[in-house]
Amino acid sequence: MTFDTLLASVTGENQQTLEFPASWTQGRTAFGGLSCALALQSMLKHCDSDRILRSFSAQFIGPIAPDTPFTLTFHHLREGKSSNQYSATIEQHGQVCLSVQGLFAKDRASEVEVPVAAVTVPKAADAENCLPYVENVMPAFFQNVDLNLTEGNMPYSGAERTDLTGWMRFKGQQQQYDWTHVIALIDSWPPSQLQAFKQPAPASSMSWHVECLTLPQLAASQWLGLHVHTTAAHNGYAYEDATVYSESGQVLARSKQTVALFA
Repeated sequence: MTFDTLLASVTGENQQTLEFPASWTQGRTAFGGLSCALALQSMLKHCDSDRILRSFSAQFIGPIAPDTPFTLTFHHLREGKSSNQYSATIEQHGQVCLSVQGLFAKDRASEVEVPVAAVTVPKAADAENCLPYVENVMPAFFQNVDLNLTEGNMPYSGAERTDLTGWMRFKGQQQQYDWTHVIALIDSWPPSQLQAFKQPAPASSMSWHVECLTLPQLAASQWLGLHVHTTAAHNGYAYEDATVYSESGQVLARSKQTVALFA
């Protein structure tokens, strides 16, 4: 089942019951990017097209089991003259598993204009050199994405640095990119600190915030670039900053995550 197919299951109802297959798991839970994208899609179903996603925040509270019904609930928090604020939750077995919030706003005239920065693209994407999917070794959702690591090291390699750079895209994507694709793909990489681990051990995203800067028209076949920098890691938690960009180097979004480390 492709990412686009799963998104299409989200309707405009304020509350609906969904489930996802085991092929989209990450350990014992849903791939976090997928669950966030489903929640975001519920917001997009309610938002006027002239109100653009400006920021997205998520709290990962508990696991979401595959092949098991869960409840996606949309909340309309506020509508102003130029902006809307929404939230959405996913609950399973009576427990809140995910809570997200989105800010959507119209373009406004302003005297202040700071152009979105561009980055120097280090290397072109190489479709023949993507991280392999190995059953029972890699997260199951890896079979649905192409991840091309261009700088950095593999998880559990005992590396001294924790930054990474690479390209990403969904397999079988048919639709032009929208923010659901971007949000989900940002979370498709393992926490960058795993490359410093000397042996396999878990790490888990706890909170996440994405600044949505701009999204030009991008064909489904294009790659998105990602550079992740660890700003700090201590007392069992790490803090990541990431920049997302197009093949031309145009910066699309900036991301911040708090990650729990278990090694």
